[in-house]
Amino acid sequence: MELVAISAIFLIVLALAFEFVNGFHDTANACSTVIYSGALSPRWAILNSAVFNFIGAATAGTGVALFVTKIVKIGAVSMPMLAAVLVAGLVWNICTWYKGLPVSSSHCMIGSLVGAGLASAGIAGVNFHKLNEALVALVVSPVVGFVLALAIAFLFAKVVSRRSTGPALAAVDAADAVDAGDAVDETEKKHRLFFRCLQIGSSTAVSFSHGSNDGQKTMGLITLILATQFASHGYTMTHVPFWVIIAAAATMGLGTAIGGGRIIKTVGEHLSFRKITSIDGCAAEFTTAATVFAASRFGVPVSTTHVLSSAVGGSTAGLHGTKAINVQTYKKILLAWVLTFPITIGLGYGLCFLFKLIF
Repeated sequence: MELVAISAIFLIVLALAFEFVNGFHDTANACSTVIYSGALSPRWAILNSAVFNFIGAATAGTGVALFVTKIVKIGAVSMPMLAAVLVAGLVWNICTWYKGLPVSSSHCMIGSLVGAGLASAGIAGVNFHKLNEALVALVVSPVVGFVLALAIAFLFAKVVSRRSTGPALAAVDAADAVDAGDAVDETEKKHRLFFRCLQIGSSTAVSFSHGSNDGQKTMGLITLILATQFASHGYTMTHVPFWVIIAAAATMGLGTAIGGGRIIKTVGEHLSFRKITSIDGCAAEFTTAATVFAASRFGVPVSTTHVLSSAVGGSTAGLHGTKAINVQTYKKILLAWVLTFPITIGLGYGLCFLFKLIF
């Protein structure tokens, strides 16, 4: 087998490794709130997330994947450039996971693509029209997540308060109220059960939408590799092969199944001063699922991590007011978000130059 073919196959394996880390890193998106509210045990929450991440990635189409292939112009694509993109994304994803910071794999990939594209072909190597579309989606989606989650949580709170005879919001999801007998009236028990069941559905929806968007990003990179290195075998930039869809979906599902406990803890314990309940969990998750799936249908990459983290803040504010939001944790997350793009651009740029010298 020719050296070029071997190198390309290695890049495909590296791309799948990036997808595995993406699933591992982003397990918290669907699992944190449903675990900390007590609606599902960690084992069942992670298993459910892994299954529906796979289903979402395998069935939701390839619009986002094809978008990714257009961020860098075809003339800039080379083996060193693609290797730089993948290594830069992996390095930053692993570093932020180690610190327990929920950052965006989308940011990692797009920043790495821009940096490597600039190193490969200069300004002409980057499609700034597509880059602007991606950046707008990445900035707007968390704002949408916060506002919608706040509104939905506020609405849920009003409905529960009107229909309950006791301290509804305090009791609906209190873990120590399950066997409290007279401490929680029958209406509140029904509310608690209803929202726990509803949250299982909302968590499932987040997993599906996450797969439908994040799963496609690696499909796009593999499509780039195939189209530039194996064009003689019929691979093009306009079609994602079925085996690529299944491989990326399966790898993401496997990564999710392994779980990312550090980030689950950050989202579940440190975004709010109040215990996460199924009411705010539902509000955050339904908002995240709707926002991310809408982006998938429009064919633009967004960050499920950004949307969910913002939505948890919005649902907390809707139920308990803004003082319940842990501002210090959000400052750390915001700093990581702000640093992700320039750092991955720098990593992609530097690694591309290094790999061009080596290869």
